Amino acid sequence: MSFTESTAYLACVVHVPLFTMQEREVNADAWKAYDARIAEFRAFDPDLVIVFGGDHYDNVFLNNAPQFMLGHKAWAVDDCGGKPGTLDVPMDISRKLADYLVEHDFDIATSYDMGVDHGFSNVLGHFLGDLDAKPVIPIHVNVLSEPRPTMRRCRAIGEAIGTFARALGLKVAFLGSGGLSHQTDSIFPQYDTAPDEVMRDYIVSGGTRGPLTRAAFMEQIQTGMDGLSGQLVSGELQVPWINKDWDETFLATFAGDLAAFDAWTDQEIIEAGGGGGSEIRQWLAAAAAAQACGAGERVVDYYSPDTATAVGVGIAHSQPTTGR
Repeated sequence: MSFTESTAYLACVVHVPLFTMQEREVNADAWKAYDARIAEFRAFDPDLVIVFGGDHYDNVFLNNAPQFMLGHKAWAVDDCGGKPGTLDVPMDISRKLADYLVEHDFDIATSYDMGVDHGFSNVLGHFLGDLDAKPVIPIHVNVLSEPRPTMRRCRAIGEAIGTFARALGLKVAFLGSGGLSHQTDSIFPQYDTAPDEVMRDYIVSGGTRGPLTRAAFMEQIQTGMDGLSGQLVSGELQVPWINKDWDETFLATFAGDLAAFDAWTDQEIIEAGGGGGSEIRQWLAAAAAAQACGAGERVVDYYSPDTATAVGVGIAHSQPTTGR
C-alpha cells in the first residue's frame, strides 16, 4: 500500500488504559488491526500530526472547561494508560491555525501549557513511539462534562481544521482517539452526580483546595483499573455496559456521510453509548478534518464488543489517496 502521493491520512483507535496495560495476546485480534494502522501511519510518514483527544479530569477541570482547546505547547502527564513526555508542537503552525479558526467563527481556546493525559498520549505513544518524534498539534474536545459540543459543531470544526491543513502543502495525519460504547460515570462524574463533596471539589479544582489530591485521584484510578483488568481477563466479570447495536450503527454511519451525525443528540449518545460513548466526537472531528484535507474513503477495520477492556473497541482508517 503506497502513500507516496497522499496528502492526508486518518486513523481512529481506542485509548482505553486496559488495552495498553494488558498483555497483547489478551486482545490479539484488536492489536493486529491496530498494528496495521501504525504501519500505515509510518509508511505515510507525515510532516504533521493533528490529534483529537479529550481529558479525564487530569488537566481540565470544571473551574474552566472549554468545548475545544488547541495547544501551542503541550506535555503529557504520567497517568493510567498514558505515556509521559513533551509534545513537539510547531507553534508557528498552531498559532496560524488558531487565528484561522477564530476568523472562521470558531472561538477556540488556546494554551501555552496544555497538559494532556492518556486521551492523547496513549494513541500518540503507539503511533509515534516517542511523543516528540513528530510535530503534533493537540486538539482537546470536551466529551466529559456537560454541556458537550454538538456533533454538528464537532464536524464543522474538524472540516475547518482540515481545510486549513490542506493549504499547508504538507502530509498531515489525523488521529481520532477513544470510544466506543462504555460507561464512565462512576469514575468521572458530573458536578451534580459526584458521590460526595470531596470528589466534587476535585473535579472542579483539580485537588488544589480539597483533601483529594491529583496524585491520590490518579492512584485511585490505577488501583481500580488493575482490579478491573484482573476480573475481565480471568473471566470473573463479563464485559460491562457495551451496546453492540449502537456501536455498529455508529461505525456504519462513520464510513458514510458524516453530516448524518448532525442529528445525533447528546442525550441519545449518553443513553445508548454511555458516558464514554461521548468520545465518538473525537473520531468525528478527526474524520471531518481528514476528509477536508483530502484523505480517502473511510474503512472500518475492526470492531468487537467482547474484549477484556470494558469498551466496545473500534478501529478505522482512511484509504490512501493519489494526490489532491
